[in-house]
Amino acid sequence: MRKIGVALGLGLFAAAASAAPAPWLEIKSPHFTVITNSGEKQGRRTTWQFEQIRQALLVIWPWAHIDGGRPIEVFAVRDESTLMSLAPQYWEGKRFRPTSFWVTGVDRQYIALRTDLAEPDDAGENPYQTAYWNYVSLVFHRSLPVGVPAWYSRGVAEVLSNTIVREKELHVGRLMSDNLQRVRENALIPLDEFLGVERGSRYLTREVDAWQFDAQAWAFVHFLIFGDRGAHASRVNRFNQLLTQGTAAETAMKEAFGPDMTPYFSGMRDYVKRQLFQYRRIPVALGLKPEGFLTRALSGTESGLLRSSFLVAMNRPVEARGLAAEVSKAEPLNSGPFEIEGLLLDRERKSAEALLAYGKAVDLGSKRAQAHYRLAQLTRPPGGADKATNEKVAGMLERAIDLEPDFANALSFLADVKGDLGQSEDAVVLAQKAVKIQPDSYYHRLALARALWNNGRADEAITSAQSALSVADTEEGRGYAQRFLDFAARAPRPAPRPAASPATSTGRPVEPVLPAGSPTLTRTAGSADAATVESCVTHRDDASCAKAAPILQAMCDQKEGYACRAVGSLHDGGFGVPMDKMAAGAAYDAGCRGAGDLPSCARHAVLQVQGLGVQRDSAAGLATLQRLCGDKVDDACIGWALILAGRTEGRNVPKARSLLQASCDGRNEEACRALKSLPAR
Repeated sequence: MRKIGVALGLGLFAAAASAAPAPWLEIKSPHFTVITNSGEKQGRRTTWQFEQIRQALLVIWPWAHIDGGRPIEVFAVRDESTLMSLAPQYWEGKRFRPTSFWVTGVDRQYIALRTDLAEPDDAGENPYQTAYWNYVSLVFHRSLPVGVPAWYSRGVAEVLSNTIVREKELHVGRLMSDNLQRVRENALIPLDEFLGVERGSRYLTREVDAWQFDAQAWAFVHFLIFGDRGAHASRVNRFNQLLTQGTAAETAMKEAFGPDMTPYFSGMRDYVKRQLFQYRRIPVALGLKPEGFLTRALSGTESGLLRSSFLVAMNRPVEARGLAAEVSKAEPLNSGPFEIEGLLLDRERKSAEALLAYGKAVDLGSKRAQAHYRLAQLTRPPGGADKATNEKVAGMLERAIDLEPDFANALSFLADVKGDLGQSEDAVVLAQKAVKIQPDSYYHRLALARALWNNGRADEAITSAQSALSVADTEEGRGYAQRFLDFAARAPRPAPRPAASPATSTGRPVEPVLPAGSPTLTRTAGSADAATVESCVTHRDDASCAKAAPILQAMCDQKEGYACRAVGSLHDGGFGVPMDKMAAGAAYDAGCRGAGDLPSCARHAVLQVQGLGVQRDSAAGLATLQRLCGDKVDDACIGWALILAGRTEGRNVPKARSLLQASCDGRNEEACRALKSLPAR
């Protein structure tokens, strides 16, 4: 089918008989990595075009999760012969001559395309439509927490994939003549059948039927967005809004479009008979300058490993191993060939051999998160492990997340391991982050359900499992979700877990503190609001804090630093609001950078050390805590002390006690409470 793309590797060191091969370059923009042998100028332009497509999606879908998930690598090649050498099978048999491919690897998304094609003319035909189709579809699906009807998801991808990038503007929704011709010349799929197409249908699995289905989906969605002078666009926006809120697709469709889609279907019939079609113009993002992208020449081994990874994704083990062997011969201590071998052995279901390969890659300093993740999976027995093994596995997973903070699978797996270690609060935070990165994955929602159950939050666990059941698009996934729900229905409700002590917890090290009678509070809020906030601060009860949260958030929005700190603390500890480390991190960041509140900076640094809610950077976080503690910021000294006391390695209780004692002597009540909770040594 034309929406599935692939790319292969080129020879590593061999030179062509007639001329030396074109050098390979790596070009990095804020959101894409492009590997090219087309020269620096063309490579930069290709990179700029992808950034502009991303920018267009931000404009069209402000609610979308544009970034996150698997990294995307784009192979921009100089001509057809190079592209053919990357994917020779596409020039064999039927002699399909594509201009771009897409393939999903186990840990990366890959695109390959030619750069020597003429820019789209006024007819608006985009030679990179296949590549853009998959990118749009990827963003769309990972942005929605519920399953999306096939007609809508594929229709949206069809419409937006023909986006044309000009020098000064983007054209979104240009006419696709092939689709229009199919819809005009072939009988339409009946409405009920069209709306009901699901995974496994012939309209998604048989090439000719899929072309017809996608053409009709394009026409229907194009009509809903642009038809009747945009009269139905608000309904499309409402549909998107409901889907992002987790509303079931069938319910969302009825609420947005009404109980009967027949009028829209009839409108589409008339729409495709016309000669002129509208599209949208979006100005290019002027701040994105191609000359600002980082460019470097790749060595033969570097380009060989990149292309070898692509070969693995293409399931071409012979060529992949050939390139990896050449790298290994040139650089025996390079971890890359062992990473490649591990990936291939995984495909061949040779787990014992894969374990050895990944272990060797990690020993050689692998910086590929997948190697650490799979080593962790293969190290931990399927039925569970003892404490020592779980702690070892947790270290491997934490390293994977250090290398790739948005590695959702590693986050979910670490959540399960943390649950086995009794660290249920940490498990919940990790699983929540995984769900946020990939809301359409039942696997992450079930990981969250397990973590919530272990944390004594049975009702939330059941809700998460029910959402896993709703997003699962395979019988296997639905079976896993249903088994958890069956278990929850018959198992005794778990008792709520008590809050962990500050000395050992990595989830709640700093409690919310807001000075009573703050002059800023009384100046900014009315007396009733001030009393509500003071009650939350004094009693830390959920009822008061739930009422105080919106008051504090409004004050934070006005750049009141201590209010941002308090909002972060509420989410950090789950006082009156759901425990949400991402929300806590965002509030602390707002207090720190937006309002210059140094205690907020300290609390953000604690999360940075832990990798909870913000990108993990232990070195930077500790440096911030040490600097601020030296400047007599109590929150920094307390956070630093609790990290020192809570470590499994490098634990330093005497130093922690010293830091807390100094703050306690300065009459900081929080430091005094934490000091009492520390062990003697």
